[in-house]
Amino acid sequence: MNVVIFIDHYPHVNFFKNAIQEITAKGIDIILIVQPRGNLTKLVEYELKLPYISIGHHQPSIIKKALNLLGNEINIFKYLVRNDCDVMTGVGSIELTHSAFVLRKPSIIFGDDIEYRLAYYLLKYFATNIVLPSCVPAKGRNIFKYKGFKELAYLHPNHFTPKEDVLREYNLKSNNYVFIREVSSSSVNYRGLKEGSLASLCPEIIKMGLDIVLSLENTQLKNLFEKYCIILKEPVSDIHSLMSYAAFTITSGDSIARESCLLGTPAIYTGGRRMSINVELQKKGCLFQCKPNREQILSKITLILGNNLKDRTKQVIDGAIRYEWEDTTQVIVNCLLAAIYKDNSLSEKYRIVKQ
Repeated sequence: MNVVIFIDHYPHVNFFKNAIQEITAKGIDIILIVQPRGNLTKLVEYELKLPYISIGHHQPSIIKKALNLLGNEINIFKYLVRNDCDVMTGVGSIELTHSAFVLRKPSIIFGDDIEYRLAYYLLKYFATNIVLPSCVPAKGRNIFKYKGFKELAYLHPNHFTPKEDVLREYNLKSNNYVFIREVSSSSVNYRGLKEGSLASLCPEIIKMGLDIVLSLENTQLKNLFEKYCIILKEPVSDIHSLMSYAAFTITSGDSIARESCLLGTPAIYTGGRRMSINVELQKKGCLFQCKPNREQILSKITLILGNNLKDRTKQVIDGAIRYEWEDTTQVIVNCLLAAIYKDNSLSEKYRIVKQ
């Protein structure tokens, strides 16, 4: 028996990492298909330590993305026809879902982003099951839901404990630095984002007596930041420990904003996307959304530091993880094993529309 996993984005590596360990321990083989993007293949090799098949390549323009998607579908389909594959899975993996649909193989697709409507509908009518956090407003016979966030597949305390060694590695003090993440505008979700906009904040943050740790997707912007920041060399061995010990996070990427909050560090999200998955964290007072405007961001920084929101965020998140949210890795494992063994009792509790 085997499971095919399609990975085309950095967070997907962490999302499946712990589930892969549990599934392979049961004697089930994993087949990785990776679409290269930046340092993604290096991250796959570093974290998953499994052989993989490389198909397609990340593209910057809409037309090239569409052609790449079509090419991926053809190449993945050819691979699946030539090889005996039992269950397909991924995070929002359109091309894998369509191939599985044609071959009449089960596809278990995870996600949390239904705001990108075209991609969602290309999945909804073809996937066997779409597994979403309960706060995402989606309905349908193939929709499964769980309490929590996809980021808790790797940040839940069952799988992650921050390591203080990271502070010594970068000569930092706990709660005395800011973690900043600048994403690239080449992503469809962030087309139109003004890259480098967070650079103007750096002098003000330095004046506050805080150090700055920067994760930069577009390394061509390095010269804008290097005077003020510790620029991380990707892939970073322990990026989540760095986020955990930061005073707060500023990020143009939504995944990093949620990761920061779930680690107990308040986050200022400047990416501009309105997402239902972020609402619960906003209501809990952990995630703050504003435009990439210098004055607005400085206002949120003052709010966070003036009200000691780091301590409050840690308390709120610890309580929610203990009493409200699930270990997402177990959700992944249960849903995949249900498909592999054809045993619906393993995933029935996630079904929202009874058959």
